[in-house]
Amino acid sequence: MNFYGLLGETLGHSFSPRLHKLIYQKTKVDAAYKLFPFPPKELQQAMDGIRTLSIEGVNVTIPYKEAVLPYLDEVDSFAKKLGAVNTIKNINGKLIGYNTDYNGFGLILNRRNWDVNGKVAVILGSGGAAKTVEAYLVDHGIRQIYIVTRSPERFEHTENKTYVNYEEVQSLCGDYLINTTPIGMYPDCKSTPVNEKTIQNFDYIIDLIYNPTETALLKLGSKNSKQTANGLDMLVGQAVRAVEIWQESSIDEEIIEQLIFEWGEQQEDSL
Repeated sequence: MNFYGLLGETLGHSFSPRLHKLIYQKTKVDAAYKLFPFPPKELQQAMDGIRTLSIEGVNVTIPYKEAVLPYLDEVDSFAKKLGAVNTIKNINGKLIGYNTDYNGFGLILNRRNWDVNGKVAVILGSGGAAKTVEAYLVDHGIRQIYIVTRSPERFEHTENKTYVNYEEVQSLCGDYLINTTPIGMYPDCKSTPVNEKTIQNFDYIIDLIYNPTETALLKLGSKNSKQTANGLDMLVGQAVRAVEIWQESSIDEEIIEQLIFEWGEQQEDSL
């Protein structure tokens, strides 16, 4: 049996073990998946533990997607470009970092036939997930990106990328509003990163949070007749790609659709 897991600081909300169990069942992989929560000061020990315990691979979530980089033996060129890792493969003690969030974010848009070419997007947050979303949008023809951060002065503006603070975002308008921050995540379900007035300035509201399935941000989006999407498709998409990396295999699109459908049913049954 192969052993995999998830590294993060607070993981009580995570659906990853159940999702990976479903993927393993669908793909007939003999594997187990565990949660490995720990505080930031223990990151070195955690990375050593992967090697010592011969854990074949792990996913990485908040707040370690960027912090793990110095502890890896090798980083895939794409993950290096993004400056963030969410998947690690252990090959005989050699830890190699990858980023599969790009595939997952693309799944959100592709399954809804949402086009970003020539559009304007506002990304809430400037961490690892935001960098991945930015890369996908740029690769698919976005016209202008505004990235909202508490300290925009730390970043360099470009012709089609501008950094702003949370006060300035209230005066922006565009096509896509994308939340990459943990604001609104379980158990803090009543919080939103921006107010309702800001939401009214956009057509599509995407929240990468998947628990709860409808965040306060998305509820406000629906209330204002906006098209909305949560992070469940991204969760499935990035997990599928991680399994493909670990197993050195390819999972059919038909199986991915089955996973999304059955995962959705499981979430409804648990309500």
